[in-house]
Amino acid sequence: MRDPAIDPVPARRRRRVARFLPATVTALILAGCASPRDNVDYAAYEAALRALGDLRTDTAPVDAPFSNEDLVRNFARIALRHEADIRLAGSESNAAPNPLQRWERPIRYSLFGSAATLRDMKEVDGFMGRIGRLTGLPVVPATTAPNLIVLITSSEERDAVQAALNQHHPALGRSFALWRSSPEIVCAATNLIAGANRHEIVFGLIMIGEEVRGLLRQSCLHEEITQALGLGNDHPAVRPSIFNDDEEFALLTLHDQWLIRLLYDQRLSPGMTEREAVDVLRRILPDLRPSGGAGDPRGDLPPPHPTTRIDRVSRSSS
Repeated sequence: MRDPAIDPVPARRRRRVARFLPATVTALILAGCASPRDNVDYAAYEAALRALGDLRTDTAPVDAPFSNEDLVRNFARIALRHEADIRLAGSESNAAPNPLQRWERPIRYSLFGSAATLRDMKEVDGFMGRIGRLTGLPVVPATTAPNLIVLITSSEERDAVQAALNQHHPALGRSFALWRSSPEIVCAATNLIAGANRHEIVFGLIMIGEEVRGLLRQSCLHEEITQALGLGNDHPAVRPSIFNDDEEFALLTLHDQWLIRLLYDQRLSPGMTEREAVDVLRRILPDLRPSGGAGDPRGDLPPPHPTTRIDRVSRSSS
């Protein structure tokens, strides 16, 4: 059931269609040039990455410090730009301006799909709890009318899921069709926004297949849920971060927690341009992060959101 006060339209771009398998790895794990998703050995892809020292699970690495100015620059790269060509990885040359987009109403999430496990539910519940603390938004599980859906599907049910998404909103159906027909896209996210110029995210869909398991699935959950919050881009120079196609880090890093905290600061607002948002960030970061990145990164946690934001959002949704 759609909120009658919202006029959903497709986001002007798909939220980052992420996790491209490098061509050298693809050649090793694809069983033929046109194999469907269930013929891809994603476990071999994960093993290859881990053998290279990638998919790191440390989230506050001492070998990758970042200053306040790094945060400002990386926020602009991830939140305020998008890939001009979604078939290519994010970079300075493959970037176009993107106004600030984020959720303004409570997030009601749900996990669907026959391939979803109790472990997945525990992971999603714990992660969404962290998202609530970082955004200041009410984030709750929903049994009816969810507005953020995490799909973990088997190949047998994808035709039915495709039909249901086509009926719900054509943009969601198109995104699911692209993902299911592209085994090189390990997992993906897409959003709907409210109104042509309002820049408010009102619906999110995360797509993961049963073929993806273990740490790679956990990594997909972290990255795609976070990108559905409005941090939709990737960039090769952003580090330490999951918003980077080199797959060095598997899980949401401290750096990425800061990006979420900044995106949902009430001194920013949906629709802001890069110049407007960067000016605000440079004013507020010295107070939010007076250390500027000096010292032990494990203690460099973003401050909690003021309860006034939660109260305001709760009232607006009641």
